[in-house]
Parts: sequence; C-alpha cells; structure tokens
Amino acid sequence: MRVMIAGGGTGGHLFPGVALAEQVLAAGGEVRFVGTERGIEARVIPELGWTLDRIEVSGIKGRGVRGLISGLLRLPKAWLQSRRIIAGFDPDVVVGVGGYASGPIVATAWLMRRPTAILEQNSVPGITNRILGRLVRKVFATFPDVHGRFPARKVVLAGNPIRA
Repeated sequence: MRVMIAGGGTGGHLFPGVALAEQVLAAGGEVRFVGTERGIEARVIPELGWTLDRIEVSGIKGRGVRGLISGLLRLPKAWLQSRRIIAGFDPDVVVGVGGYASGPIVATAWLMRRPTAILEQNSVPGITNRILGRLVRKVFATFPDVHGRFPARKVVLAGNPIRA
C-alpha cells in the first residue's frame, strides 16, 4: 500500500503521521510525506530518512489582511504542485494530519478521486481539518466529542497514533 501523509507545521500534527508511517512501513507499504519548508516536518522527516515533498503554501487564519491575501494567492501554485506530487507517487490513500500544508494535498487528492482521510488529534478541530472533513471519506478521531463537528458517518474513533 502506498500512503501519502500531508501536513505538519507542529509536532502535534506531524508525530501522529510519523506513527502511522511507521506502521505502514512495518506492514511492507510505502510512505511519502508532503509539507512545507517552514514546518517541523522539514527537519524531522529527512532526519528519519524519509522523503518529504514540499509545497509552497501558508496559513490564512490570524495573519491579517496581507497574510490572508498572500495565502490565498499561493493556493493555485500549491494545487498544481499537489497534483504533480500525487501523480508522481500514485498513492492508494492520502491522509491529512492537520496544519495548512494538508489542505491543498488532500483537496487535490479528492478532486483526483483518490481515497482520502484525515487524522484529528484534537477535541476542537482546526480550520483546515474542518474544511477537509467535508471532503474526505473518513475522519480518524482521537476524541468522541468531534462527532458534532464532522459528518457522523465519516468519524472513526481511533485514538491518537503514537510511536512505539
């Protein structure tokens, strides 16, 4: 199985994805990470010996009018980069782990009719996962109270993936 894991920015987003990747690799699968140059993933994923594809995207919430406009203007390029990365790796599933870097990849995978999912580690989902929750096939949640924030038929109470 080929799994693309997208997102990061913080360890809280990234490390559940790392735990998922370790399990996929242990089962004989392949993993590819997608993130940004500025997030923690830019350092951690190469240190683990894994490939990190980078997209040029930035957050849009809480950055003022200039940040909002700048972030929105970067989205078309991020979507083109996402399409190229997805086509090149040809994943069986694309999993978003949160953070703004997961948005373009998961949304593009959905547009390309690839199976998609998100990991939601928080009891209050961030803006990217709230948007992606409408598109993805499954939301793997840590807390049961996220049911009201995502369509109930999509939510799987899976706990928080941790590294062994």
